[in-house]
Amino acid sequence: MKTQAELRAEYDRLFEAEDYEAAGKVLDLIEPISDEEWLKIVHLAPETDETVPEFVRESSRVLEAILAKRGRRAG
Repeated sequence: MKTQAELRAEYDRLFEAEDYEAAGKVLDLIEPISDEEWLKIVHLAPETDETVPEFVRESSRVLEAILAKRGRRAG
């Protein structure tokens, strides 16, 4: 059995190779991540030459505020 990290790497490889059917099958094996883990990934991601749309940044800020109100810390 592959680890979640190995499954994610396999999914990325298949997706880059445009083998979407196989990538979809691998994606079904990957456990979903929590909101907090997703926000951590987003905040730690390096800046790229592609800008993140403002509505995505705003959605992230709203989600972080909601989690903070519930006493949960994102990131």
